[in-house]
Order: sequence, then C-alpha cells, then structure tokens
Amino acid sequence: MKSEVKSINPDNWMDLYSEYLKAYARKHVSNDSIIEDLVQEAILAALQSRKNYRGEASERTWLTSILRN
Repeated sequence: MKSEVKSINPDNWMDLYSEYLKAYARKHVSNDSIIEDLVQEAILAALQSRKNYRGEASERTWLTSILRN
C-alpha cells in the first residue's frame, strides 16, 4: 500500500515559517540582511522543488532543512 504524500501550501510559508527560519538562521549568521536573504532563498528553493516533498517531515522541518543546506 502506497503512503499518501502530504499536500503542501506554499501560499502561507512566509507567514507561518519566516520568523522561525530567521531565528534558526540567526544562530549561525549575525547579519540581519543576510538572514533575510537566506530565508527568502530557502523558500524560493522550496517552491522550485516542492514536487520533491514526500511528506515525511512537516513543512517547517523540510524548509529548515533547505535553509540549513
């Protein structure tokens, strides 16, 4: 039996996850403008690769992983 892939809703990513992602990035980078850029780039990368999201992790965990890498 195939496991069902969770659907994702990128329309709300900035509202739901940007503050968390910024806080995560702030642990590694101290420049606020770089943090903003990193978060925006991570969300853009997620948008471009959302077809690869398998639903094995929450959206927030998946976005954090993209930001980290």
